[in-house]
Amino acid sequence: MYTELAEIPVPIGGQFVGPDADTVEITFSVRDHELNLKKTVVKTIANIQGEKPYVSPPVQVDSQVAALYSPSGKRKVVLREVNKKGDTRRVVELWNESTKVASVDVTERHDKFYVDEYIGSLGFNATEDAVVYTAEAHLDNDSSDPYAKFRYRPDFGEGLTGQRRPALFIVKLPGSPSSDDKPVVYRLKSPANVRLGQAVFSGASTVDEVVLYATGYELQPDGRLLGVKGCFNRPTGIWRVKATLGGDPTVNDVDATATKLNPGHISCRSPRVVPQGKGEQLVFLSSASGGPHVTTASLQTWKPTGDGKGEVREVIGIVEKPAQGDWFPGLYPPYNLPAAPYLSQTGSLAFHSHVGSKTWIVLAGLDGKRSGWDRVPEDSDEGEMYSWSVLATDEKNRILCWRSSPSVPYEIGVADVRDGGITSWKSLDKPKLPERVSKALSSIRTSIHQIPDRAPTETLVITSTLNGKGGKLPPCVLVPHGGPHATTTTAFSPATTALVLEGFTLALPNYTGSLGYGEAPIRALVGACGRTDVDDCIGTLDHLVKIGIAEDGPGRVFVQGGSHGGFLSAHLIGQFPDRFSGAVMRNPVISVGEISTTDIPDWYFSEFGYEYPVLSSTAESTDSQARNGDPDSIAPLMTGQTFTQLQSASPIHHVDKVKAPVLLLVGLADRRVAPTHGVEYYHALTARARKVELLTFEGESHPLDGVEAARVCWEAGRDWLRALAS
Repeated sequence: MYTELAEIPVPIGGQFVGPDADTVEITFSVRDHELNLKKTVVKTIANIQGEKPYVSPPVQVDSQVAALYSPSGKRKVVLREVNKKGDTRRVVELWNESTKVASVDVTERHDKFYVDEYIGSLGFNATEDAVVYTAEAHLDNDSSDPYAKFRYRPDFGEGLTGQRRPALFIVKLPGSPSSDDKPVVYRLKSPANVRLGQAVFSGASTVDEVVLYATGYELQPDGRLLGVKGCFNRPTGIWRVKATLGGDPTVNDVDATATKLNPGHISCRSPRVVPQGKGEQLVFLSSASGGPHVTTASLQTWKPTGDGKGEVREVIGIVEKPAQGDWFPGLYPPYNLPAAPYLSQTGSLAFHSHVGSKTWIVLAGLDGKRSGWDRVPEDSDEGEMYSWSVLATDEKNRILCWRSSPSVPYEIGVADVRDGGITSWKSLDKPKLPERVSKALSSIRTSIHQIPDRAPTETLVITSTLNGKGGKLPPCVLVPHGGPHATTTTAFSPATTALVLEGFTLALPNYTGSLGYGEAPIRALVGACGRTDVDDCIGTLDHLVKIGIAEDGPGRVFVQGGSHGGFLSAHLIGQFPDRFSGAVMRNPVISVGEISTTDIPDWYFSEFGYEYPVLSSTAESTDSQARNGDPDSIAPLMTGQTFTQLQSASPIHHVDKVKAPVLLLVGLADRRVAPTHGVEYYHALTARARKVELLTFEGESHPLDGVEAARVCWEAGRDWLRALAS
C-alpha cells in the first residue's frame, strides 16, 4: 500500500493562466519506484469557471527547470537544462502564447538555475519586457591565484549543498513577438559578504533602469553561512537593488546599488510587491533573529518616504498566547508567501499557516486589521480534518489551493473570496485511485486530543476501522515530529496512512515548542529540550491509555521519529524503558555535543539554553563584517564544560537503561545531524547486548527522501514494528 500511496502526485506549484484567469496550470512531483526517480508533471485545467472544467492528462517535463506566465498571460519564460552525452546546456526561452519566439543559451554565463523556495527567483517586470532569475555564478577567473579552485567557500547547507554563489540575472526581452532583437542577459553584482535571492521587480522598474527587492543572506563574522533550510532565524534581510542596464553584458557584470531596508534584529524573507493607489508597497515576512530556528512570524510592510529612505511597519505582530476564546495563535506560514498573494478586491493577502494541528488559509488585511483565519465551508465532519495549502491567486478574488487529510489525498480547487471571507470552494481535480486503495482510505479515522494538564500539547490520533478486530486494540506507535519547532498536521502523509493500514494506531503529539500555538510555548522549550518535550510525549501516552486508545504491555506501544523526533524517541526508551517495546529512529540527534559536520551549530547551543550570536547588518550600516573581532560576535566553541552539560541533556546519557529493540536509519550525506550520532548509538547499544540494527544510505541527506531510501525506510520500519507487535 505504501508504494501506491507514495506515487500519488503531490502538487508543488500552480498559477492562473490567461487574461480571464479561466485556466490554471498545476505542477506535481511524482515518485516512480520502478525507475527509482522523481518526475515533474504538469496538468492544465481549463474552463474552471464553467460547469465542467477540462483536466488535461499530465505531461512530464524533463528538461524544464521552471516556467512562468507573465501577468497578462500573453508571455511565458522557461528555464531549461538539457543534458546531451554528459554536456549540460542551460537555456532561457521566451514564448508568446504557444509559440517560442526567442531563446538564449546562458551556459557560459552561470551554472545551475535556482528555483528553490529559499534562494530561487523567477519573475517578470510590470511591462513584461524583462525577467529576473537566480543562478549559481561562475568562479571569478583569477589567473593570478593558482588555488582559486580549491579555496573554501561556504554553501547554504542541508538540502542546498553546493549552492555557494547565487547571483541575480536579468534578461532583457525583445520589445515585441515579431522583433528581430535577441534577449540580452545581465548579471548584477551583489554586495560583499551578502548572497541575494528571492528577487522581485518593483513596479518602478523599467527595462533599462532596474529596481528589485531581494532577500539577502549574510555571512557571519566567522565566514560561516548558517544552514537556511527549515531555519527562519538567519541573518537575512530585505534589500533594494538598483542597476542601469547597458553596454556589453558579456564583458562586465553590472554594478548595482544595494540598500538594506530592515533593522538587523529581525530576519526577513519573501518580499512581495502589492499595489497601493498609484504606487506600491513592499510586503514581507519576518521572525526574530537567532534563538529558536523557527518562531512566530510577523507580517511587515515597507514604503518609501519623501527623504529617499523608507519606513518599516508591522501589520500583524507576534501573539504570545491566544486570548481565551480566540483561536488566532499568530502567523506560521511557510518560508515563502505565494508569488502573487494580494487580492485586489478584498485588499488582503492570501496564504496558509498553522493553527494547531491543522493548516488553514489566512486572509490578512494590509490595513492592520486581521481579516481572520478562514476555512472553506464544509458539508461533512470529515471536512473538519482537512489541512489547506495556497498555491496562487488570480490577484482579484480567487485562490488556487489544495486540501488533504489522512484519508483524502491532495484535492485541487479554487476558493472564492467575497466581503473579506471565503464564500465557496470548487473542486477541480483529485487523484484517481484503484478501488481497493479508495476503500482502504475510507476506513481511516482521525481525531485531535488535548492532553490534560499539559496545554497546549495536543495529539493527532489516526487509526483504521479495519484494525483491532475481535475487540483487541491495535498496537500504538507514538510519532513525535522533528524540529523541534515544527507541527504535525492533518495533511495527507503516505507513510503515516500506510502504516495505519498495516494495523497500527498512530499518535502524533504536537508537544511544547510546536508551531501554531503562540510564541510563548515555543520559547518555553528553549533550554528544556529532553525534559518538557519528553514529558509531553509520555503525558500523551498516559492520556491515550486512560481513554482506551492505547494500552500498556509487551508488544503494545512503540515509538518512531526522525531528527529531533529521533532525539525524543531515544530519550523515551531511555527514560521510560518499560513503556516501549521497540523504536525506529531516522537520523536521530543522540549526542548534542557532537557538532562536527552540522550546518546549524547554533541549534545545538540555542535550543539547550546557550547563547550563540546570529548577527546581521543594520539598515544604517550594511557592512555585515563590521563586528569582526568583537567578543560578542564570536561563535562559541564546544568547550569541555559545555560538552559535558549538553551530553547530560542527550539521549546517550540514558543508554544504559535502554531495553527496547532499536532500528536506526542513517543518511551518510546528512549535513544537519552528523551520521556519527546514529552510528555511535548503534555501537553503544551493541556493546550493551541490546537488540539493534543499523541501515545506512549512501548519498542520502537528512530527510532520507530519495525514492528508494524512503521506501526502504518505511518497509524496514514496518517489518521491525510488526515483528515486535503482539
